[in-house]
Amino acid sequence: METLTVLYDEHCSFCRLCRDWVVKQPQLVPLEFLAAGSAEARRRYPEIDPASTLKDVTVVADNGAVYSGPNAWVVVLWALSEHRPTALRLAHPRSAPLARAAVAAAGQIRLAVRANPDQYGSDCDDKQCG
Repeated sequence: METLTVLYDEHCSFCRLCRDWVVKQPQLVPLEFLAAGSAEARRRYPEIDPASTLKDVTVVADNGAVYSGPNAWVVVLWALSEHRPTALRLAHPRSAPLARAAVAAAGQIRLAVRANPDQYGSDCDDKQCG
């Protein structure tokens, strides 16, 4: 795995904050951020449901592997130099509940800051993914 693409909700202030934090971190594996549901995301990844990428962060590896939800967050941490040890701990089956809880908490923050949390996908380029 040489590169990872993170599909994130660019219209969510919390998601943008997370992206801004990640891009400032030293990366062992380069991370590219792409707006979920965008025309470019649909062009690159036609097999991935755009609406699902707006509900859960999704990471696509250059080898075709797709990660979403807690697994996506673990992969992002794994790509970061200073956070790989944490990712390896969270990837262990015993830590899965902790990873799920962290993602659920992030989801609640996201719902609180999103202008219209009931309409994920409403910001897609041509309304095809909502």
